Formats: sequence, structure tokens, C-alpha cells
Amino acid sequence: MSSFQTALTAVLPMFIMLTLGWYLRKIKMADEHMLNKLNTVCFRAFLAVNVYYNIYKVDIKEVFNAKLLIYAIITQVAIMLFSLLVAMSTEKAKKRRGALAHGIFHTNFVIFGTLIGTALCGEGNIGGISLLIAVIVPVQNVFSVILLEMFRENSKLSFKKTFGGVIKNPYVIAAIAGFATQLLHIHYPDVIANVFRDLGRCGTPVALIVMGGLFNFGAVRNNIKPIVVGSVSRLLIVPAILITITIALGFRGAEFIALMCIFIAPCATTSFNLASAMDSDADLAAQLVVFTSLFSLVTIFLWIFALSQLGIF
Repeated sequence: MSSFQTALTAVLPMFIMLTLGWYLRKIKMADEHMLNKLNTVCFRAFLAVNVYYNIYKVDIKEVFNAKLLIYAIITQVAIMLFSLLVAMSTEKAKKRRGALAHGIFHTNFVIFGTLIGTALCGEGNIGGISLLIAVIVPVQNVFSVILLEMFRENSKLSFKKTFGGVIKNPYVIAAIAGFATQLLHIHYPDVIANVFRDLGRCGTPVALIVMGGLFNFGAVRNNIKPIVVGSVSRLLIVPAILITITIALGFRGAEFIALMCIFIAPCATTSFNLASAMDSDADLAAQLVVFTSLFSLVTIFLWIFALSQLGIF
């Protein structure tokens, strides 16, 4: 497969599903209330089941790589520090600093990692990505809460609240359940396992359709600067630095693709919900989700095309 075909295979389905969501909203086949409800179902059910199923199916002994997991966590610390540096140097208001830092840091790894991983590695071959999701999702959630609490008016970090929010995350629960299933050597009949598989398959397309339907450009005039700063930082600067380091360290194949998906993914769709709940600049958070998601269709294509041309995967 040529580099162009490889990149197109990964990005075209995203574009089609996002466009479908936008079109369904435009012709009033889906409204905001319905899409928000569907987004909750997708977040709490379909995507969580997908994480569980992929961990259940994978041979952990075969895909476990301590170096990969440790490096992935270190990169999250580095991205968090970078996001703080950018936000502190470009914004003065606390709430805007929090929203910008969080937008740069917290990625849509579950959705984009699953879709890109499946496109590049093939269905059934993304166990390593699911294992990485099981580690990175709780790490990102902890750091996200810390980032937003740091810039919250008259608020102190609470370990109890932070831990409680992370442990209740559907992806974390699904990952724990998946590891427990492996540990207890539980094997489902094919008819049951296929139910998990099919429910999990609903996650990524439904999430992208919902995202397309909920796109709302709103009033962006006052947020043009942080939108540009956040988008460039999230989609270009962070990937450029960390992909270069990752290549230098010798990661290749499925491991490299898993790490790449963390670096090139846009801002997490849950950023708006978390920003709203934690008294941050919810408008800026929503706009960062919208614009990084749109721009990522181009940047993801370019990253995959360039790396494929270089023979990295």
C-alpha cells in the first residue's frame, strides 16, 4: 500500500463520519439533545466495551512492554509541563489558562487510537493500543483534573475528588474489568464474546458521527489567539517533538503507531464537559475541541503520509 493510500485509509473514514453527523444535524434528523444523549451512551457503553473486549482478547504476555508503558507515561508528564508553559506564557486569565493547558494536554486517544490503529494494523491487532489506553486514560484523567484545579478560582487540589473522578471513569472501569477477566482466566462462549465485539465496534463510528453533529463554531472572535496557539501546539509542535524522540529511541511497528496516536490526536471531546464542571472557560474548551478535531483531519493525514514515506511503519 502506498503512503498516500495508507494515510487516506486512516483519515477518510473519520471525515465521512464527521460529515455524516453534521449532515444529520443539518437536515434535523438529529438534534442537540439526541446527540448529547447518544454521546453519553457512546462514552459510557460502546467505547468502554471496546476497551474491555480488546484487553480480553489480547495476549498480555505477548504485547506487554514495560519500556513502552513507562515511556508513554513520561511523555504525558512532558506534554503536561509543555501545556502549562504555553498557557502561562500566552494567557493572563486563570480560567483561560486552565482551558488552554487542558486542551493541549488531553487527547482523544481512545477514539482516534482505535480508528487509526485498526486502519494501520488491522482489526484484532490493536491489543497493544488497548493496553496503552488502559494506562494512559487514567493518567490523562488525573493530570487533567490537576491542570484544571490549578487554575480554578479559590480552589485547592483534593486527592479524594481526583481519585474518585478517575476510578469512576468508564474506560478505567473497563480496563480493570478486562485485566480481572485475564487474571481469572475467564473465557466466554463465542456467542457472548461476539456481542462484546459488536457493541465495541459501534463506539468509534458513533462517537465521530456525534462529534460531527455537535460541531458548533459559535463566537470565536475573542478566542482566535488561544485557538491558534492550542491547535498548533496540540497538532504540530507536540507531535513533531515527541515523534522525533520516539523514532530515535527505536520504537517501530504497532508500538510506534500506538504512541503516535497519542501524540497526533486532537483535543478530547470530554474537555468541554470537564471544563464546565470545574469552573474553567467552557467556551474556549469547546472551540478547541471543534477546531483541533477539524484541523486534525489534515494534520493526521500529513503525519501518517510522511512517516509512511520514511518507512517508519
